[in-house]
Amino acid sequence: MPKRYVKELTIHRRHLPHWEFLGAMYFITFNLKDPTLCDFSRDDVAPVILEAFAHYANERYYLCDHTVMPDHAHTILQPIVRDGRVEQLGDMVGDIKGYTAHKINELLGRKGALWLDESYDRIVRDREEYEEKAKYIFENPVKAGLVKRGEDWKWWRPGIPPPKEDG
Repeated sequence: MPKRYVKELTIHRRHLPHWEFLGAMYFITFNLKDPTLCDFSRDDVAPVILEAFAHYANERYYLCDHTVMPDHAHTILQPIVRDGRVEQLGDMVGDIKGYTAHKINELLGRKGALWLDESYDRIVRDREEYEEKAKYIFENPVKAGLVKRGEDWKWWRPGIPPPKEDG
């Protein structure tokens, strides 16, 4: 399938609204279709998801903070602008989900859908919101009772934050 690109504000909807804008950064949540299928935080599964996030980093997008939880994953990323356009977020997310579903299903000896069809995405509007989302990602394992401190969660990775705004 040929790549699709965004040149200006694009809004489309499945069940959730998806807004895309040239140069925008996104907070994205990927959810497991059925929590009985797998625990994403297993030592053999979580690295597959982290590697998939990192695979296209600095090629298709800039990868910021990200984590893998037992039944979902979060990331903040910013698609790379080239020639005044960016690849559609849905294509990037689809590639991540497709690759990880294939690899994880192979590990589990199963077939079929692994992720919910639709992921949640939100445009990160400014530095303050970026810091709020990064903190949420960092503290998510603590709030879930998986660790006492965010830095103890082995499936969290810090990213490169956006540059500070002038002013």
